[in-house]
Amino acid sequence: MKSKVRNIRADIHRTIAYLRLKKRYMPRSFTMLLAAAIGFATGFACVILKYLIKTVSSATTDLVTDGHRLLFTILPVVGLGLTTIFCRKIIGRNLSRGTDRLISFLKQGGYILNKDLLIGPIIANTLTLGFGGSAGAEGPIATTGSAIGNSFGRVFGLTPDQLRMMIGCGAGAGIAAIFKAPVGGMLFTLEILRLPFTTSTVLALLLSCLASAMTCYICTGFTFDVFLASAPMFDADNYIALAVFGLAAGIYSLYYVHAVRWAGRFFGKIGNIWIKVLAGGLSLGILLYFFPALYGEGYGVMDKMLNGDIGALYSQSPFREPDFWAIAAIIAGLLLTKAVAVGITTYVGVAGDFAPTLFAGSLAGLLFASVANSLGCDLPVGDFALIGMCAVFAGVIRAPFMAMFLTPEMTGNFTLFLPMVIASALSYAIVRLATNVNYYHEKIPDRHL
Repeated sequence: MKSKVRNIRADIHRTIAYLRLKKRYMPRSFTMLLAAAIGFATGFACVILKYLIKTVSSATTDLVTDGHRLLFTILPVVGLGLTTIFCRKIIGRNLSRGTDRLISFLKQGGYILNKDLLIGPIIANTLTLGFGGSAGAEGPIATTGSAIGNSFGRVFGLTPDQLRMMIGCGAGAGIAAIFKAPVGGMLFTLEILRLPFTTSTVLALLLSCLASAMTCYICTGFTFDVFLASAPMFDADNYIALAVFGLAAGIYSLYYVHAVRWAGRFFGKIGNIWIKVLAGGLSLGILLYFFPALYGEGYGVMDKMLNGDIGALYSQSPFREPDFWAIAAIIAGLLLTKAVAVGITTYVGVAGDFAPTLFAGSLAGLLFASVANSLGCDLPVGDFALIGMCAVFAGVIRAPFMAMFLTPEMTGNFTLFLPMVIASALSYAIVRLATNVNYYHEKIPDRHL
């Protein structure tokens, strides 16, 4: 048995040595092959992360019944506490705000990532979201993907510039997999990480993102996390309302960014980490008690809401069978508190920033169309909720091209592509006119990997 293991190891080493030699003579083919391998590996890592989050979330939410709703106030404390213990005692590094750290790392010319990042963000994110953290999984899986790309590149002895390119391929593959949006993942690397890519390396990036997105899509049963069952063609009469909504989405995006930063900085000033965890966890738990829809990534609630089940927004909450204006007030409350909940989760725990903006955007579109209809308009509520996802994402993340492609890709719906483009462009324009500070490219200290 030992001899067989030694033979297998020898074969692996010979294969690696051969590929190291051959890559000098077929650089483009080798780059494509390696990018595809990074994509497949990142896609499988994403499948594992989704499974872990779903398993832990199901186990914790099953505990919360009408008679045990107070558990909502305790679960985030447990989750953030376990995340902190894991990061400080086991990994020995801070894994929060992973996208910020990755950008800072690349800006400083870094090209060697710690191997702890291969599994650390996955476990930490599972603990944060599984116990009620109100954010996403895209930041951690992008960090893991970048570590996978870096590890593959180091195995084959790539140069520093090539290693940075593989980091970008892995990060984009992570976004592509978590949203099942290959073009969105590619634009993440180009528009947010802003790595310089040539034509051939852009093709490698696209191949990596395609491989990861298809891997996750196949392994999760050929399904989308959020799917709008019926989206008819957008009526030309609604474009004026669409323009108004695009401007409103930009204004809300400004509030969202400031609220996230305020919450993050408020809890960041607490010197004692355990007091920070307790204060942040209890604050988040109180928000969850009144607004359970804030729990986790929110894809389940978003999917039901887009398809007409408004009751998902106040299920298990203290509110029972509210009338129209009470529902509007609940949605407004969710819009105001979502940003605060995200700030707590991402600065105290380990989670991503993209999914929350999509959730908030769908709420903004739903509220806008519902109130407009109550005043005599005839707007498609589901369409505006879907368009809102794109518009708020573009305004908050300040990545309009990524928003225009990621939203229709992750929902499997391109029928509303033109309205999405218009709304996201207007939202982005409002934010650009109001401030030059980028959500991800502001100077943030201590953001190293």
